[in-house]
Amino acid sequence: MKAYAKIVVLFIWMSTAIQSALADTRKYEALADFRVAVGETFPLENLVAPDGQKIAKEHLVGNVVLINFYTENCPPCIREVPKLNQIMKSRSDILVLAITPDSPDEAANYVKKYGFHWPVAANASQLLFERLNVDAFPSFALVDTKGRLVATVYANQLGGDEGHATVEGIDAWLDLHVTNLLTERKKTNNKM
Repeated sequence: MKAYAKIVVLFIWMSTAIQSALADTRKYEALADFRVAVGETFPLENLVAPDGQKIAKEHLVGNVVLINFYTENCPPCIREVPKLNQIMKSRSDILVLAITPDSPDEAANYVKKYGFHWPVAANASQLLFERLNVDAFPSFALVDTKGRLVATVYANQLGGDEGHATVEGIDAWLDLHVTNLLTERKKTNNKM
């Protein structure tokens, strides 16, 4: 019986180690034909909240910004709201921003109904479809403290078996890129 227990423990340990290794080497698919290249400045100007107030670029630059591309007609987008609220609450190193093609009224109703805890830029069809070429909702972009694009990803790659983003999946993707940003910052500081 002891030998069997040791084998089970060894199997569980090996399975966990393999899962951890796979998570660390996971490849994330960037948004197809996204029109801002990694390292280029992300267009954070001319964003307007549902109430008509301009979202100041200066409020965003200086922070690592997780941008959520969503639309009201997207059930997976709705399922992500509590997860993004949790990310916003638990991660002081990340600012969340949503960008939607929805009208200001539609966006305001959506925000109220689903309880967003982060800024939303509404009426952004031209930005999303013409300037950026966003091809799927929900999806994400990550912008560094200088306003440059770090990465994009389809939300269904950040989740569990059902294909929806999870807090753990979003956190893992953020950790990968935030760690890279910190490593780059240290290299830059060491050169000075």
